[in-house]
Amino acid sequence: MRNLLIVGAGGFGREVLTYIEDDNPLFRPKGFLDSRTGALDATPRSIGIVGDPLSYVPVEGDVFMAALGDPRARFDYTRPLREIHQVDFATVVHPQAHVTRHARIGRGCIVAPRAGISVDVQIGDFSCIQEYAVIGHDARIGDFCQINSHCTIAGGARIGDFVTVHPNSVITSGAVVGDGATVGAGSVVVGRVPPGVTVLGNPARRFEFR
Repeated sequence: MRNLLIVGAGGFGREVLTYIEDDNPLFRPKGFLDSRTGALDATPRSIGIVGDPLSYVPVEGDVFMAALGDPRARFDYTRPLREIHQVDFATVVHPQAHVTRHARIGRGCIVAPRAGISVDVQIGDFSCIQEYAVIGHDARIGDFCQINSHCTIAGGARIGDFVTVHPNSVITSGAVVGDGATVGAGSVVVGRVPPGVTVLGNPARRFEFR
């Protein structure tokens, strides 16, 4: 049994701790890594904050999990651990998720309870699939993506790196979402979303805050 450190003590980090405490015999929760020393003051847990992810020095037996909902923050706050210390990041699939044996899931991913991942899906490193999300056959999801609750990624859809798909959205079959794009809540994506843009609506169109 290895000692698990969760990067991020926010709401997502607390959810991930629950997944581990519910049913995961491989890891013993050791603590959170968060630059906000008071992040758990209002919501104390069985483990506390034991360091800052940007300065933490791993010890033998440590294993890590990235539980930050924003893909860019996930990249930035795990970078020293990944690139300098080259630590082991665990992939955790909750036992209540349904993942077919032909799906491929990368390093450092989190698959939440009641998510469904179909045949020949490919999910890159450090991507998170939240509760009740459904990923159809042959879909491709890149690195550092966040697929939120109740989303449907239809068969054959393509999602680039650093993409956030907000709750209740649908990415239709054959649609392509470019790197760094954001899909707003409740949107239906048909066709192609350019890299780096935010889309919203049904059908989803480019959206900018004014």
